Amino acid sequence: MTASLPAPGMSVADREPDHTLRAGLVAGAAYALVGWRGLLVPSLILLVEPAFGQTDAGMGVYFLATALAYATGSLVGGRLIRVLGARLILPSAALLMAAGLLAQGFTGTWPVFALAGIVVSAGASTADVGINALVLDLFPHARGRALNLLHVAYGVGALCAPLLVAFLVGSGVPWSLVLTGTGVAVLIAAAALAATVPADPVKIQAARDHGDGVTGTRRLPRFLLVLAVAVGCYVAAEAGVSDWLVRYLHTLPFTLASTALTLFWGGIAAGRLVFARIGNRLEPQVTASVLAMAGAVLLAVAVLVPVSSVSPILFGAVGLAFGPIFPLIVAAAGGRMPGRSATVTGTLIFAAVVGAVIYPPAVGFMSVTVGLQVAMAGAAILAFACGIAAWAARRVGV
Repeated sequence: MTASLPAPGMSVADREPDHTLRAGLVAGAAYALVGWRGLLVPSLILLVEPAFGQTDAGMGVYFLATALAYATGSLVGGRLIRVLGARLILPSAALLMAAGLLAQGFTGTWPVFALAGIVVSAGASTADVGINALVLDLFPHARGRALNLLHVAYGVGALCAPLLVAFLVGSGVPWSLVLTGTGVAVLIAAAALAATVPADPVKIQAARDHGDGVTGTRRLPRFLLVLAVAVGCYVAAEAGVSDWLVRYLHTLPFTLASTALTLFWGGIAAGRLVFARIGNRLEPQVTASVLAMAGAVLLAVAVLVPVSSVSPILFGAVGLAFGPIFPLIVAAAGGRMPGRSATVTGTLIFAAVVGAVIYPPAVGFMSVTVGLQVAMAGAAILAFACGIAAWAARRVGV
């Protein structure tokens, strides 16, 4: 089953009531804060390390612990949303994030800072699952468009973090105040979510779709597991490129190498904006598969062509192809599993975290053994595997 499509030229606003749009806008703003949080401590790392007497190794352990907390939260959060509902869990997850951020801003000891970071990460992953599930349920006739716009909001938050943090700290704002200010913003988001999230959007969605698909079964459908493989491969490729791109382009001037990373993420945001406009006219699984394969080819070209001033443009093109893949896969799974959006998002986001945790560190080991170019080519292979898995999932039943 695929998501029903709106009439040609019909926007989300034409199909959804005002209260639904308000909930969607609040969810988007909250998701931007989740994206901002993801790059907040990495943007402050040069100040956090001396403040707590930590080395790169200590921060590495911190990042690993928070990544594991994110993975755990994605699984537990999905279950909590299924049992207790998004209206309770989403504001609670935001409150958890806010409490951790405020603790990080006020503490002067490393153990408290690290434990608070784990709390923030667990709350953020639960919010990640819940917000994606909420948007799936709020916009059943425009899942692809709504999810692409939602992930644009996440990307905007992630892109703004290093730029705005650098500006604030450079202007004399204490780094701890940036953390506490973010905590206050998340508190406001928690209140807004509590005021706008419907009482039980999962039941609303199930009623709209009359129990079609696999609603009611407790096991994970086989096609969802195949899509989880696709998501894991995609995020592994995306994170591998993102984390190592500046290092890969080290022969270029630093500003040009940094521009390549900006163009890569700018391409991701642009791709999502484009498919927010046209995505509902296309079958999401087929489109995600084609984009993943196209991105793999573009990435292979970018890696095989000698590093030059053209490289940033090539990696920007890779980002353009990569951008819509994750939202389209989530939309496809949501269309085949009406009424089980928390299961869909919890499973796929967990797979995404696994991909992000495994491949970027592996790139470092590959770099010193077989070379960074081979490792980047491995990201292209992973993107192609994503396309194959997304295509194969169309023929896999429950």
